[in-house]
Amino acid sequence: MAENGEFEIIARDGLSRIGRFTTPHGIIETPTVMPVINPNLIVIKPGDMKRLGVNSVITNSYIIRRSSSLREKAEKSGVHALIGFDGPVMTDSGTFQSYVYGDIEFGNSDMVDFQRKIGSDIITLLDIFSTPQDSFEKALEGVRETYRRSLEVTEDGSIYAGTIQGSIYPELRKKSARLMSKSVAGYLPIGGVVPLLESYSYRKLAEIIYSSKTNSDFSKPVHLFGGGHPMFLALAVYLGVDMFDSASYVKYARDGRLLFPDRTVSIDDLNEIPPWSPLHEKYTVNEIKSLDPDTRMIAFSEHNLSAIFNEISEVRQRISDQSLRRYVQQKVRAHPALYDAFLLISRKKFPDRYEPLSKKSPYYFTGEEDTRTAIFRKLRTFCLQSIRNERKDVILVEGSDSLFNHGDNANLVDIYEKYSVMIVRDWNGIPVPMEMWETYPVQQSISIQKKGKSSLNAIQEKIGRIVLFHGNDDLRGKLVPLTSQRYFDIEKIRMISRYQFPGINSELLFPDSVSIRRSRKTGRIRTVSLGDDLIATLRAGDGLLTFTMKGAARLYQSVNGYRVSVNEESAAFNADGKNVFYKFITDCDPNIIPGNETLVVDKDNKLLAVGKSMASGREMRVLRRGVAIDVRAGINHE
Repeated sequence: MAENGEFEIIARDGLSRIGRFTTPHGIIETPTVMPVINPNLIVIKPGDMKRLGVNSVITNSYIIRRSSSLREKAEKSGVHALIGFDGPVMTDSGTFQSYVYGDIEFGNSDMVDFQRKIGSDIITLLDIFSTPQDSFEKALEGVRETYRRSLEVTEDGSIYAGTIQGSIYPELRKKSARLMSKSVAGYLPIGGVVPLLESYSYRKLAEIIYSSKTNSDFSKPVHLFGGGHPMFLALAVYLGVDMFDSASYVKYARDGRLLFPDRTVSIDDLNEIPPWSPLHEKYTVNEIKSLDPDTRMIAFSEHNLSAIFNEISEVRQRISDQSLRRYVQQKVRAHPALYDAFLLISRKKFPDRYEPLSKKSPYYFTGEEDTRTAIFRKLRTFCLQSIRNERKDVILVEGSDSLFNHGDNANLVDIYEKYSVMIVRDWNGIPVPMEMWETYPVQQSISIQKKGKSSLNAIQEKIGRIVLFHGNDDLRGKLVPLTSQRYFDIEKIRMISRYQFPGINSELLFPDSVSIRRSRKTGRIRTVSLGDDLIATLRAGDGLLTFTMKGAARLYQSVNGYRVSVNEESAAFNADGKNVFYKFITDCDPNIIPGNETLVVDKDNKLLAVGKSMASGREMRVLRRGVAIDVRAGINHE
């Protein structure tokens, strides 16, 4: 059974993740938005919000404490009874009020004790709010003071939120994220961003989220204070935000505005009510405009919450499909400032360690933006290095889908096996060796690209030498014959192994004596055996290798790393083919990436099992709940 404060990752797509965060009043399923509840003015009863998708809320402990009537009720019956919600409740500490109105009359320890007393599920430390206008020195002092305040609190089983501050300075956000990650805080909000949200400064905000997330403890949820507009949610989740809170559903309603997935619409400009809105079957547009102020306020708030949680539902589905980036590319075009922020992040080397080599969804290539993904860059780097390392003639063939059929490639295979040559095709500007044509994302992509001689000069420039173009011409007279036989199938699986496991001795893994079986239906490689032992399978879906225990033993001998160590309690279970859980991992290779083949070893580095990693090496070192390695085979059970 999960303990309070434990965070389990259910699904992932890069830095984004679907998770389950355990609190005293239930599990918060992420990503999600906590509606802000003003205890002095509750527009929609929090209990009624559940039908709209709400599973947790946030309210302000400072507002409760400074009101004698609210304080008395909260201290007597608890914050959940006060606001009428039986699920997880997070309380803010009054930091934003101190930013708006000046210093508040209570200190950090006072506010923490009060939140604990009224039964808050997530207790927020009183941090120092930093504004975009703060100098570096002032923001630095705020970071230091916020961390100092975290030291006033000791571990007592409560869930504490330690806010990451640092104004607009990425280096301070980095420092604050690392300090709060090692503090008592088990929950990490990013604060001081409301002014940026209000001014549409998404570029600065994206950099703040990026710096904060990539330097945080990945076992702790990251929360963005105030970021609840539907058009911004997908980008923020893509950058790694797990939780949001928002009062926008009420604020926009009060101003007579409705939230939509990509904009806001004034009631004066409304002509149609969308089918997903709870207002659709209740009112006509004219009826809405004639509602009395109080009824309209409630109706608009319900609509706005529906807009927010419809977007959250879509984002979760995209994470599950591993297609969130493609969705983000659509969403950011809702506002120039959003698109500018996305371009900024795309130009960074988005952390490769969190991206798998393949995904469930096809690779959509629409232009320059798609050349900046981790998958694209990994493939491009690998292909160019492979061609440069092989001092052979290079043939560039015209890109045609028919080339994926092995039967149609018979002539090319004949050339490959008799001449000292590399055969490549142009895939969206990458000269991809023939051995990699069936590997993700080359075949599993949807793109429109120019084909033929127009790409010849660009390819020659990339690899730094002359390329022979293969059209209808017979090039055999121009090629150098091989002095010894080579076999395409063997070289293909060797190259794929080098792609999956940089630094591997592929000849040791797959010696010349291996036998390869192809599918009768598709003509593609299916299995690799050595003697009577099946050692590997080439997956049809993405063209990557998986291993049996016999193959894992060869992989173990052929490459360093790509392994996790487990304690004695887990070792026997893993050897029997059972999954590896995070809490039993004692060490792991930091270069492990999600979805790749991973070896499981005991404390003495003895091979126990092989399976698919569910997270990166960095995450495995901090996550404490859930499956880390989906074990396929163990030494005692295959």
